[in-house]
Amino acid sequence: MPLNPDPYYRDPKLEELKSPEPGSIQAIDRFNAPPPGHSLTGPPQNWAWEKPPIYTNAEEAMLYVVERVEKPEVEENFLRLLLSGTPIEAITNTIVFSGFSEGYWTPDMAEILKPAIAMHFMGLAIENSIPATMFNIDPEVEKENNRVPEEAVLELMQKNRPDMYNKLMYAADLLLEDDDEAPEEGMLGVEEQQEAAPTEGFMAMEEEELV
Repeated sequence: MPLNPDPYYRDPKLEELKSPEPGSIQAIDRFNAPPPGHSLTGPPQNWAWEKPPIYTNAEEAMLYVVERVEKPEVEENFLRLLLSGTPIEAITNTIVFSGFSEGYWTPDMAEILKPAIAMHFMGLAIENSIPATMFNIDPEVEKENNRVPEEAVLELMQKNRPDMYNKLMYAADLLLEDDDEAPEEGMLGVEEQQEAAPTEGFMAMEEEELV
């Protein structure tokens, strides 16, 4: 089948295959959806998080979490997750979000519970000799990724602060010249090593100090 040279040509058979089946969800008009803010017009407290939370005390909420986690079958699953390398941060975020969505606590209480839940799983990993992963992303790696590259800093400095850029380059050239002129360790000649070495032994030096 030869290719059509027209870049805007569309095969009607392919277009027919791409079109959704009549009556399916895909065939529904994409604009046939509730407008933004529609959920605010409905009756309140249809969802669990819209109602008053079950726990308003952090200690009571933490006790509830510990009771659920320490069930044998639940704890075994969490140990498997820790052993597989699942970060404790991810497990903690999942627990607090599930508790909020089920109406057990508010978002503020969820943030308060995060450190305590994370410490509990750290202790669980230590008790079972599991080298658990703490964070989703290593903070040092994330810090390095978010840092502005030195090349970009120099490029911006050269454009916006040429005076400072010239001073920096001049100082760098001086440092390179000093490194080139400095003799490397072990490259001194025999005569220079003899001149640099002490002429007297350590015992004689100690006797002079005593006198």
